[in-house]
Formats: sequence, C-alpha cells, structure tokens
Amino acid sequence: MADLSQLKPFINLPPGHFIKDRLEEREWTQEELAVKWEEKEDPELEDTEVRSSIHSRMPIKDMVKKKWIPSCRTVKELKKQALGYWDIKELDFTFIDEQFTPCLNRKSEAYNQFNASYAATWYRKAQLVAKEYKVPAYNEAKLSTLASGLHRFTPDEANIPEFINGLQACGVKFFVLPHLEKTYLDGAAFMDGKHPVVVYTARYKRIDNFWFTVAHEIAHVLKHLGPNCPFVLDDLKRGDVDKLEREANQLAGKWLKHPEALDWIDENTATYLTREKVLACAEAVAIHPSIIIGALSHRGTISHRNLHLFNGNVLEVIPEMYQH
Repeated sequence: MADLSQLKPFINLPPGHFIKDRLEEREWTQEELAVKWEEKEDPELEDTEVRSSIHSRMPIKDMVKKKWIPSCRTVKELKKQALGYWDIKELDFTFIDEQFTPCLNRKSEAYNQFNASYAATWYRKAQLVAKEYKVPAYNEAKLSTLASGLHRFTPDEANIPEFINGLQACGVKFFVLPHLEKTYLDGAAFMDGKHPVVVYTARYKRIDNFWFTVAHEIAHVLKHLGPNCPFVLDDLKRGDVDKLEREANQLAGKWLKHPEALDWIDENTATYLTREKVLACAEAVAIHPSIIIGALSHRGTISHRNLHLFNGNVLEVIPEMYQH
C-alpha cells in the first residue's frame, strides 16, 4: 500500500549526468561551463536541465504512448505540458516531496526500479479522470451491503458491468486506468470531494485479479480512507505489508468466499487437484473458478503459473466508458 505521503524518486539520473555528457562533447572544463552558463551563451544547456528534470519526475514516453499528453518537439512545448499537467506556474517538482510524505518503502530487490514520482504522476492522472464521472451522493451503508454480497456477481463474467453499475449507484466512482512504467500498481482508492474512487489498473487483466483488486480497494474505502489516509495506491504482489493491507486482504478474501473455497478443496481433494475439482468447488461455493485458483495460488498450494486457468481478459467485459 502507498498513500504517497512522502514520495521520493528511487533512482533518477541527475541533471549533472546529462551536463557531463555536454562537457565531454564540447571539451569544456567545469569553469568554462560556469562562465558560459552565467552568460547564457548555450541555451541547450538550460534545455538539457529542464528536459532531464521533467523526465526524472514524469515517464514522458509512456504518457505520450498512452495519449495522456501530446508528443512534444521542443523543450518549450514539453515544459508547457508539464506545467499544465500539474497545474503549476513554475517548473519546481519539490512540491511532490514536500506534499507527499514517503510511505512507499520498497525494500525488496524486486522493486529496485520503482519510481515514486512516476506513481505520483499516475495518481495525478487518476484524480483528473475522476472529475469526469458523475455519481449520486455516497451511501456507505449501501456500499457495505454491496461488498458483503460481492461473491454473488462473480460466477458469470457477464455480471461485471452490473456490479460496476452497483458501485456507481452507491456513489463510488470506478474506472480503469493503466499503470505507468516503474509504478507496479494494481489499484487505488481515494476521495474525490465527498465521493470515494476505486481505480483498477488491469496490470494483469485476469478475472480473479479484477475481483480481488476491486474488493481490496472497497475495503480501503469502507475501513481506511479518511483525514489520516486520503488515498491508497496498491501493489498487491507485496502482500500483507502493514495492518491496513492485512485488513483489506482479509475483507476481500471474506467477500470473495476464499475461506469456504479453501475448506472445500481441503475436504474434497485427497491427492491431485483436478480441473473437475475446481469446477465442483466453484459450483458448491457459488463463485467463479478463477477466484479459487487465485486463492490457492496465494496460499501457496499451487504455482503462480496456474493463474491463467479459467481466466480471460477482464477488459473484454468492462464497458468501454470505464476504460481510459
């Protein structure tokens, strides 16, 4: 989980890295560079610093690819896009470090490419997209009821649009927003004014991943969002990293009937787990078979390589109006 409250870039190439290349290219000393900088004899040097500052904080190529911003031919155009994206007047990204206190403690070597500023950039886009949706007043009791009966939507993939409509009726904004490179995000929950927002990144696009991620984010909405936790960004592969994540995982598992499914498998499978056993369990517990595979994989009973079983591309059943 991350609330972006102290975001700092993990590995960034400083402007000096690019300026050093310029020094070697022109065969200048640092003293000569200082003089020329003062005299503004080489505007390319200033452009280099501006460009590197923006790229270290925003994954520009990925954003252009996703059509979040247009392709920029000049540094002037790039700077204009960056200022507009963040709604700031000066190109000073220290506000990211000052306004968001670091909570993304990625200690694992598997995440040594994580870039917290890119995560902040993604969150900014999610905030902007949330403004596009109009929903009725938020009804917490109604959302709690919907979450408790969430498993009833899962047996048939065709029920996913109905479930999303149910979220909207509760006053919860939902949409799909792809994660940016080096962010490793599965989903997010935050407030847009008085309305909770649940975002799914479709990082894995599996049916079971959709249901667990959305259930997990709803748990954050019902239990955790507030003045001390205005937003949460989740990489669910990290597991139970703190109390909030443990609670959200437990609630999501409860709503998706993980305990009942695992108990059924344990009681009815003496040896090898077959496809027929999974289907029988799905029928007995009344959930989608992919959810059983996901629960078994999370428990370590089966390999993660089996996660593709019973899983289709969930984006094919999520209405396009919710996809960005």
